[in-house]
Amino acid sequence: MELSERKEKILSAIIERFITTGEPVGSKFLVEVLSFPVSSATVRNEMAYLSDMGYLSQPHTSAGRVPSDKGYRYYIEKLLMNYSPSDAEMFRILSSIDRSEGDVTGILSNILEVLSSITGLTAVAVTPHSERTEITGTQLIPLSHKTAMVVVKTSDGVTKSRIAKLSEEPGFETAELYYNVTAANFIGVDTAEFTTARLQSVAASLGEKALEMMPLIVSFFEAALEASGADAIVKGQYALMADEELSPYAPHIAELLRNKSTAVSLMDTDKDSNIELRIGAENEFSCLRQAAVIKAPYKSGGNSYGSIGVIGPTKTDYSRVIPLVKYISEITGLILAETIDN
Repeated sequence: MELSERKEKILSAIIERFITTGEPVGSKFLVEVLSFPVSSATVRNEMAYLSDMGYLSQPHTSAGRVPSDKGYRYYIEKLLMNYSPSDAEMFRILSSIDRSEGDVTGILSNILEVLSSITGLTAVAVTPHSERTEITGTQLIPLSHKTAMVVVKTSDGVTKSRIAKLSEEPGFETAELYYNVTAANFIGVDTAEFTTARLQSVAASLGEKALEMMPLIVSFFEAALEASGADAIVKGQYALMADEELSPYAPHIAELLRNKSTAVSLMDTDKDSNIELRIGAENEFSCLRQAAVIKAPYKSGGNSYGSIGVIGPTKTDYSRVIPLVKYISEITGLILAETIDN
């Protein structure tokens, strides 16, 4: 439903004032700030109409109004102009991102720290993933006595590792056999084909070397499967506790974000979308009914996609945060694509 221009301006003024102060907004303030002449009685009538239509609500202790989820949604979709981050914000973002982290997870973590710092909100990202993920490389790193670290890297640029306990000290022959076996059976292979049957076949082919080699091969196998799935990274959870609106729900939101599959589901986006929002009751998780989730997809090269965004209160400054999330999602895709190519 389209509102009249006057109603839209009143709704915008209420939302922007509430975002700034967190206090209900009354007609006296609106008469003072609106750019057109209007009486207090007219403003009160318009506020009553907006309340009846579900765009505003009235706390029982105040004559002022506060935005509802429906009001925020209308404001975002109909009234927000095409804002862009300021030059200063874009410079701060670009100069703060550390590209020397090396792997995708490290770079994403750094980008999230920047996003959380600049918005003051909790930042979450889903690592890049695609329908077909191949293992592109591996390393075997001897550690202390009878242990070694197995590292794998995927075509999505994700790196994972496992510690293997061995029956004897790994030497040159062990390393050579490890690289030969993984190259012949796993490197360049879609991880969807990493089945128990394939693992058993490799074990059988090793013959008398199986006892020595299988701890390494199993560690490789486990790391590869973990690396091939989408993972969630979270930064700035302190912001949940710092916000008066969200602090009662912070422990439950933190628990939700600790669950990998739930966090990935929360941040899932349509890869062809521009930006997605869930406001208040639009969120499927009850602990987020007072929250806004703002997220955008990024493309990190080829067919690899991920998402990045923030979790904040419903009174988030959408005119500032939405452009920041959109801009950072674009920067994230470019940086990760360059990292994966290298």
